[in-house]
Amino acid sequence: MDKEMKNTRDRIIQVATRLFMDNGYQSTSTRQIAQLAEVTQPNLYHHFRNKEEVYIGVIESLLGDVNEELLKIVEDQSLDTINKLQQFAECLKTKHPFDFDLMMHDFRTKLTKETQFKLFSLWNDSYKKPLLNLFEKSDFSIRKGLSPEVATTHFLNTLSPYIKTEQSRSSLSITQVVDLFVFGVSASK
Repeated sequence: MDKEMKNTRDRIIQVATRLFMDNGYQSTSTRQIAQLAEVTQPNLYHHFRNKEEVYIGVIESLLGDVNEELLKIVEDQSLDTINKLQQFAECLKTKHPFDFDLMMHDFRTKLTKETQFKLFSLWNDSYKKPLLNLFEKSDFSIRKGLSPEVATTHFLNTLSPYIKTEQSRSSLSITQVVDLFVFGVSASK
């Protein structure tokens, strides 16, 4: 792919990311993307067959970038598990501009089964596996009866409302969210 084509494709992805983040999949049109990316619709369709392919490109780009950061955090030997969880959460808050709930809703309801499978696999490899690895190698014990898989799913579900772009002024900091996740609210064991 020559440099000009790559630049056009990257610009389309950048604009589409912003539109999908702000409006969701359903409320974003290829016409809007093309207009803001300053390309014609036929040019957009030269790079992507349809809106779903644009969305796949956006998610692939986002997950790839964020995954690199998450892997660095998980592999950082100078941090304990709690600090890794805090940095993991901060990374998602700053580098993952999508509302998780909206993204998952779009995955389940607006995309073909083939695309759903592809994006869930990418999400699993990019976000869930590094976090699962972190819980499997944790320096604290997970409560009896709970698995690293359950801890991983619960952590991501717990974190979701705190990393939404419109929730950035939450009453709880990421440090407090991680503390509540790990230690709960009870003063005694």
